[in-house]
Amino acid sequence: MLFGLPEYLILVIPLAGSLLVPVVGKYSDKARDWVPAVLMGITMLLCWSLIPDIGSAPKTWNWINIPGFVIPFSILLDSLSVIMAVLASTLCFLIYVYSTEYMAHEGDRNRFFFLMLAFGGGMLTLVLSNNLLIAFIGWEIMGFCSYGLIGFWNDKRNPPEADPTGYDSSNPLLQFETEGEYNTHCGTKAFIVTRIGDALMLGGILLLFTFTGSFIFQDTSIGAQAVQGIAEHGGWITALAGVGLLLPTLLLIFAGAIGKSGQFPLQVWLPEAMSGPTAVSALIHAATMVKAGVYITARFLVTIVSASETSAHSTSPAGMTPLQIGIPDAFTFFAIVAVIGVLTAFITGTMGMASNELKQVLAFSTLSQLGYMMLAIGTAGMLTHYDVAYLSSVLHVVSHGAFKALLFLSAGGVIHAVHTKYMSKMGGLKKYMPKTFALMWIGVLALAGIPPFSGFWSKDSIIEHVYTLGVDAPIGIFLFILAVAAAACTIFYSIRLMGMVFYGPSEFDKYEHEEEPVHGLNDEGEESEESHDEHHNVPSDPGPAMMIPLYILAAFTIIAFMIYPIIQNIVLQTSRDWFEILIEDMVAVKFGPEGIVPFIITLGALALGGVPAYWMYIKNAGSRSGSIPEFGVRRRIYNFLKHRWYINESYYWFVNKFLRFAELWRVRVDDSIIDGIDFKSSSTAQTLSRKIRWFDDNVVDGFAEGISTRSVEASEIGLESQTGRINDYVGVVIFGIGLLIIIGLLAAGVL
Repeated sequence: MLFGLPEYLILVIPLAGSLLVPVVGKYSDKARDWVPAVLMGITMLLCWSLIPDIGSAPKTWNWINIPGFVIPFSILLDSLSVIMAVLASTLCFLIYVYSTEYMAHEGDRNRFFFLMLAFGGGMLTLVLSNNLLIAFIGWEIMGFCSYGLIGFWNDKRNPPEADPTGYDSSNPLLQFETEGEYNTHCGTKAFIVTRIGDALMLGGILLLFTFTGSFIFQDTSIGAQAVQGIAEHGGWITALAGVGLLLPTLLLIFAGAIGKSGQFPLQVWLPEAMSGPTAVSALIHAATMVKAGVYITARFLVTIVSASETSAHSTSPAGMTPLQIGIPDAFTFFAIVAVIGVLTAFITGTMGMASNELKQVLAFSTLSQLGYMMLAIGTAGMLTHYDVAYLSSVLHVVSHGAFKALLFLSAGGVIHAVHTKYMSKMGGLKKYMPKTFALMWIGVLALAGIPPFSGFWSKDSIIEHVYTLGVDAPIGIFLFILAVAAAACTIFYSIRLMGMVFYGPSEFDKYEHEEEPVHGLNDEGEESEESHDEHHNVPSDPGPAMMIPLYILAAFTIIAFMIYPIIQNIVLQTSRDWFEILIEDMVAVKFGPEGIVPFIITLGALALGGVPAYWMYIKNAGSRSGSIPEFGVRRRIYNFLKHRWYINESYYWFVNKFLRFAELWRVRVDDSIIDGIDFKSSSTAQTLSRKIRWFDDNVVDGFAEGISTRSVEASEIGLESQTGRINDYVGVVIFGIGLLIIIGLLAAGVL
């Protein structure tokens, strides 16, 4: 590591530094705003310096040291952890720089930047920790920070902005008087939904610990078996499979990934997570949070494959999956991962085709691309050699992180300029925001998988591997069809987004030549949020602090194919020539026997989704050609997708029914019966208590007092016989002796 510094500083700097943010804020607002960027910049350099150390054994410290129970801590320096740390720290740094300008006129920035820096620290704790328990702590830090950041604007008192498309739910749980209430609801929803997965994940971690005796990833990777007597041969894989707990354990851990990465059926929280500032949305979608679930699933792919080989004492070539080694439960697990991934990719892709909220379209896009990543990991676990499909998932994590941060930060600039989140209120912005327009085109082309942008190489590679699986396994055909359909959806909503935001007439044309009004100021002398809503400034591209991160992200998105060979060597731990990988593994594969068929099919899907979108939303932008008729099949399909397949509303319906049942239970059962029984029992007990008190006072106490009185009187009589004269006492003794003699003679029959 850089300068020989200890690796754990990468975790300490952002987590401890977050506590420094409010302290600095007491003295300087500007310094406070830049503290997260500076600290994350230092952390980013330290993460980059870990690349030469990949594969080395880190130092270990005892985190918990109790006699008979020791939990060590160390930094995991394998290719997956280091790449994820480099990606997360770099994106966090760029987003923090962007935030210094984006949040310049907002209040309570102490809380904002504290949570932002802690958020990045939580992600780095997860990906770099070699201890599963400490990784789970980082996992939960992100959950807490996401709750606070999604609902950051909880104090807004203005009514929520209405959707011009008329999407109004009749569910009372979705009606909010103020925007602050809505934002709070969104943060709470994200927290609750992800906690469902987290609780199940913790159960899986404890089950895994029971059969391995260790929380260390490296121990589980080599099939360590600390618990004696569970299995005569092999490690924890064999032990868990032998008692039928392997699949449940893996599914419990994967449930945490489903919640964090918004996979079906827990995808409902992520679209609402857009209520926070755009910088938060970019952080959640590109650098942290949702990538955490993908990371932990990929981590267990590597762990399971390594432990499977050890458990079977296999002499087979490295990289063989559990199916070939003879562990069908693990194969079933990866099949479930792939199915959930492809369902998420397709379902959320269709939802994005109908959404009217700019950031929400990007949120559905994130869910869909996360589904592709899960699909790649699941496919890798079912292929003969997992490494190439596993590599495609890592590449898509990297490429998606860059172009999705680019898209979200660009969208933030748009919303910052036009003061609305709905695309139907935008349009014609390319003449006012030409730089943002060009940058967003780069992002959407990468998202749609158009060559040569980054998304093409990674996503098309995933589809190729799914096609390869389909040649040998029927499940692969199902996965391939939905993956290609999701690609068609992706390019449709990508072009639709660009058309609705940047093409067609603009409502700002009539304000273009008006004088710019003076902004209103709040009590602190800063521009108030209300002042933005009361004037019609002509939109323009953001300032340098917001644009420079966009330029960097756009540049990477364009030249990513030149960096992928380097990443491939790191992930697969090879030292092949850069040009050889570029030509043989990337370009030639697209036109070779393995890749030409899925490549052509994918191009057909892109045309199927892209041509109608271009015709409706760009060529005929502003006309009624792309509008949905009021009746007919298109309207029904649109409503179905607009209501998100009614999955989200079904959850609200269930919660509403549960709350109504709880209220009915309270009124009819709890109040009428249970409380009635309680009150009657209490009344009866009070009556009985009063009777017992009377009996105690008058009978028990009276009897006791009577005996006491008689005893005292008797003792007084006895005291009168105590004269103190010896003659009296001798006389009594003689009388007693005489009485005893008479009684004895009577008993003997003498008298």
